[in-house]
Amino acid sequence: MPPRFSGVFTLSSALHDAYLQAVGGGHPVHSSRELALQSDFADVPLAGIHVLGAAMATFTRQFAGNPMLLLKVETKFLRPAYPGDALALELELRESGEVAGTPFTGGRYQGYCIDAGQQEVLMLDFKIRVALAGSSLSAGAPQSASTPTAPCLRPAG
Repeated sequence: MPPRFSGVFTLSSALHDAYLQAVGGGHPVHSSRELALQSDFADVPLAGIHVLGAAMATFTRQFAGNPMLLLKVETKFLRPAYPGDALALELELRESGEVAGTPFTGGRYQGYCIDAGQQEVLMLDFKIRVALAGSSLSAGAPQSASTPTAPCLRPAG
């Protein structure tokens, strides 16, 4: 697993609107400029779970060919982000090791989403397991009768 990860993502107004439509509108502060301003936001803020999802997608894209288990996610939203903001994702590997008896390597990453003003927007702390290249579950690995052709989720632990 990489010791550090850096990435950038932007959630446009169109993506924000599509997200709100997909979740049935969400909290009104995410769609009403008037309510957002009354609530002391500079404008209509992005939904926090949408920012978290985009951050996780930015990170996990590097493992697209490898089965991955997300074991734990802890977050703390430190300030709002707005549609169109470019957010940098900076993560550091804190723990890593092979998971005995499995083709997985486990890791714990911590870091932040940072806005253009270098302000921390979102703190992330998460644990994952990844079947790295060359494992029996990774893309392109030879399949045997005992190796499933599709990864299946199993309880962590």
